Amino acid sequence: MSADGSVVELVVWSGALAREGVRRAALVIRDDRSHELTAPADAPDEPVRELGAFLHEPDGAVIRARLIGEVARSLDAGMLDEHIAYLTSDAALTSPFVQSFRVRETLPANPKAISAALTAHGIGRLEIKKRGVDVDPAAFRKKLTLRGDQEATLILARIGDQRRAILADRVPAA
Repeated sequence: MSADGSVVELVVWSGALAREGVRRAALVIRDDRSHELTAPADAPDEPVRELGAFLHEPDGAVIRARLIGEVARSLDAGMLDEHIAYLTSDAALTSPFVQSFRVRETLPANPKAISAALTAHGIGRLEIKKRGVDVDPAAFRKKLTLRGDQEATLILARIGDQRRAILADRVPAA
């Protein structure tokens, strides 16, 4: 279960409390609304595909329940990397089980290239997310030039054997 993006609980229901046919469940609570995803077993992941127009970050409850594949299929998405819990798609679909980002551009994961792009877009406020790369976001931020009144999200990720930076805009939650 997660509440507003933070995983807060893991529950194992057994015996009389177990639901018929449900072996995996993710409960996501956002803004006083709840959404549940269930499955009879671990959901097989979707195949890896090239980065599309959207990147989706599954909620922690979905990851821990091993239901990433179920969410990927609902979004017509694939895995960005077989070992990283990021999904990608071209369709403008979203879900309460992911945070979605519209991809602006991809860059090498080096501060000089990223700073040039941030300056070109007038980005002065930047959220930094990472998966699969050994980077301290706070230390990385200090290497960047942030000027302007625009905002964006920078996603640092390992894709295959490459470290990439994805400049994106947060899509409002479903």
